[in-house]
Amino acid sequence: MKLPFKNIILLVLMLVSAVLGMQLRLTITIADELPPIDLKTMVPTAFGNWQEQLNFSNQIVDPNQKQMLEEIYSQTLSRTYINPNGYSIMLSVAYGKNQRRKLQLHRPEVCYPAQGFALSSKKPGKLELQGQSIAVTRLETSLGQRFEPLTYWTVVGDQVTANQNEKRLAEVGYAMRGRIPDGMIVRISSIDKDTASAYAIQSQFANALVQAIAPEHRGRFAGKTQAN
Repeated sequence: MKLPFKNIILLVLMLVSAVLGMQLRLTITIADELPPIDLKTMVPTAFGNWQEQLNFSNQIVDPNQKQMLEEIYSQTLSRTYINPNGYSIMLSVAYGKNQRRKLQLHRPEVCYPAQGFALSSKKPGKLELQGQSIAVTRLETSLGQRFEPLTYWTVVGDQVTANQNEKRLAEVGYAMRGRIPDGMIVRISSIDKDTASAYAIQSQFANALVQAIAPEHRGRFAGKTQAN
């Protein structure tokens, strides 16, 4: 006998609620079973044709926002890189050891408007990283005359998640295995009025970045099927 669609949805929600209830009682984190994360050493200061740009003053971080992010995440990393053509890319990586309760990934479409930016576009996208296609989100933001297109993606455990639903499913999957996942969000942005060009350069940067990450850590940054 076929169940009505509403009943199927209800059953799924009940299952998710039950698993999430179980997740609240979990104590084993996958972060404790894997090599420790140290963003400053894992992410090189120079790779490909990019090198860290020191004393870069265009990255705006609201003090209250920074304090909140430090409370949410176990580690954060913010750097600006420049290539030989003088093009600058801002990289932000935030890592949370425990993705339960308030320790949830804080997405740019939330934190950018909180800093006064206007959000004019949000679109799903794909990045080709070392032969693997991963889901990303692309935003167009602005603050006065500052136009800042950005690309970001999230990883729960070692699974890239395209949206909140996929993130919840990944968490449920780990809970069913008796584990609490960690999480990472990688954000790449640049100050550029030419959005299409900005996204193309950001894609090149992302590919060089992932290639520069040690093979044993790439899955934490870009998904478990990332080629070594």
